[in-house]
Amino acid sequence: MALDDKLFPINETQTKITDNIKKDGSVAIIMRTQNRPILLVRAIESVIQQTYTNWHLYIINDGGIAKEVNDLIELYKIDINNRLTLIHNPHSLGMEAASNCGFSLATEEFMVVHDDDDSWDPGFLLETVKFLQENPSAVAVITNCLVVNEEIRKNTVKQISVTDWSEWKDLIDITSLICNNVAPPICILIRMNVAKQIGKFNEELPVLGDWDYLLRLFRAGEIKTLNKKLAYYHHRPNKQSSYGNSVISGLDNHIKYRLEYRNALARKALLSDQGNYGILHLLLSDSNSKNKEQINLMTEQNKLLNLRIDVLQSYIVSMNNVIYEIQNNVTYLKRKAFPIKRFVARIRNLIRKFKNK
Repeated sequence: MALDDKLFPINETQTKITDNIKKDGSVAIIMRTQNRPILLVRAIESVIQQTYTNWHLYIINDGGIAKEVNDLIELYKIDINNRLTLIHNPHSLGMEAASNCGFSLATEEFMVVHDDDDSWDPGFLLETVKFLQENPSAVAVITNCLVVNEEIRKNTVKQISVTDWSEWKDLIDITSLICNNVAPPICILIRMNVAKQIGKFNEELPVLGDWDYLLRLFRAGEIKTLNKKLAYYHHRPNKQSSYGNSVISGLDNHIKYRLEYRNALARKALLSDQGNYGILHLLLSDSNSKNKEQINLMTEQNKLLNLRIDVLQSYIVSMNNVIYEIQNNVTYLKRKAFPIKRFVARIRNLIRKFKNK
């Protein structure tokens, strides 16, 4: 198989039978894990604490210690209440292949990938399911999120800081999506019938599988957004062990595959139809225009800011001059009043002497 076919294997929307997909508002939650019990506890609790309860959790233990996962599941057995499918892979298949283990079995109406190190606001499923039910033209919905920086200390997760998600877009267009992954999996609820049509996650990609899936999803229809911070994307910037993030600990891989993946998309598009040169040119022109607009806007904003600074500085200078004038006038009045004060003091002294006689 050619490199381009491995990186972007779907030639066209696949036609798969989706008659067995439920239509009851149910959600398939696909959670992949490997030897991270400290984080898996939080992830399972994040699901259990959802106010929306029509879900089924697919946990794929991808080559990790089975006993650790089994023991955790036993603790939450009552809360999960037969809404769990647990898969133990004897050896690691990789992130995307692990996701496919759950995806192949799932028949719920909606689907979301919940990594074992991320978490949700209790209202995530309620809000996103409602959104897709009210927006039938959307193939998926992306919520806003917060980035939680943390570290592992003595088998305990310690929060360091919380920041806004810098890649948030109110509208998802191809120029944004082709440049960067606009959302982590924890933020995305997808219609299962659409997911089954576009196929499995790309197992050839050790990283960026979620970006690849979003691009394929985009071909199926509109991806809409819900600007509510209902998800938490957790980062551990200083961790290189199994508790690290692939986006951080695997940074070199991300850079390498980002370049190769984007090039593969372009080559495949151009080879399939030379007319795509025009589309590519249009997208690049649009991107350049947006960049120029942003630069021009920033320039105008800087000019306005500098103007405001100049006005403020002029105002400060004027106020300083007024204060200086007031101080001079006060000094002048004090100087003029001094003889009068001295005369009054003498009169008082004479009166005091006269009374003492």
